[in-house]
Amino acid sequence: MKHIFKNETSILNNCYNKDIIQRGFTMQELTVRVPGTSANLGPGFDCLGIAFQIYNWFTFRWQKIEDVVSPQEQIDQLAITNVRQLPMMEAYVKYCTLFDVDLPLLELVDSLESDVPVARGLGSSATCYTAGAKAAQWVAEQLYDKQTILKEIEGRFGSYKIDPFSNEAILAIAAMIEGHPDNISPAVFGGLQIASILEQKDFPHVLYQTLPVHSTVNFIISYPNYSLKTKNARAILPKKIDRQDAIFNLTALSFLIQGMETGDPVLLEHGLQDRLHQPYRAKLIDGFYDILKIGKNAGAVGSVLSGAGPAILTIYLDSENGDLIQEKIQNELGENWQVLKLKIDHSGINIKTGREKF
Repeated sequence: MKHIFKNETSILNNCYNKDIIQRGFTMQELTVRVPGTSANLGPGFDCLGIAFQIYNWFTFRWQKIEDVVSPQEQIDQLAITNVRQLPMMEAYVKYCTLFDVDLPLLELVDSLESDVPVARGLGSSATCYTAGAKAAQWVAEQLYDKQTILKEIEGRFGSYKIDPFSNEAILAIAAMIEGHPDNISPAVFGGLQIASILEQKDFPHVLYQTLPVHSTVNFIISYPNYSLKTKNARAILPKKIDRQDAIFNLTALSFLIQGMETGDPVLLEHGLQDRLHQPYRAKLIDGFYDILKIGKNAGAVGSVLSGAGPAILTIYLDSENGDLIQEKIQNELGENWQVLKLKIDHSGINIKTGREKF
């Protein structure tokens, strides 16, 4: 493989790690693993999400070019070569632009493996955005001196300080593109997350918190063989909401968070209620309310729409009956649905050099 640099002349050359360049840095392939996620969980619209042990693997390599290219050149090249890379490249280029770094042209290896279904409400777009940003961060770490970069961007985002080489930077960039952090935060950090974008003038300050989940709380995801685009599921939502509906959801969310921590079935049952998005999105899913009842009738605490749908998240407490509940749901939904018992992923996004699943 050719070296990335023919010489040391490049934009922001004073920031490059010259020791690496002088040794003749050779770019490796990088595999990024990102968990699938379920957002909202009923009342936590656009702010609550949970990561599961179902993953997308992205293997990246960098073009064998003689020098780095600008963000616009990245996009121009991509429009010619591989449109499939666009979500990852959008985050990759966003990282370059925000932190004023020039990186080699990104290429997604054809052997991409995906266990997270697309457009089903399990955070597939979040896996793409976080993977692209993480790939940019990784190669920037190899090519740039961290302290010099931190000095270069000091004060750029006002009083808000962000480390370009932190997972908080990945969260912020991906949330900026997605527009809401409910899937992004668990994809990056794992577990049950509550998050909010506090500011987005120059750079989004995303406040996030990992929430506890009791060991007795278990999950089943059911998704059909048809997709539902998020933009369609958002377009159907009202522009204004009733005050009583807002109060209802605030109360339900409080119950849900406490129920997740304690495993209290009463709190969970009341906490899985929503009036802000499910009543409207129900119109896009045939038999939506009947589907929600299937889990309850099978012995679960309750079910909610996963993200924008059409996937359904079911919560149950008795782990010994998990197989039976799964079987009952599968029998009711039929062969056009996949029904999976899933465990929580607590690690979030991970990387490994080379091309292999892990």
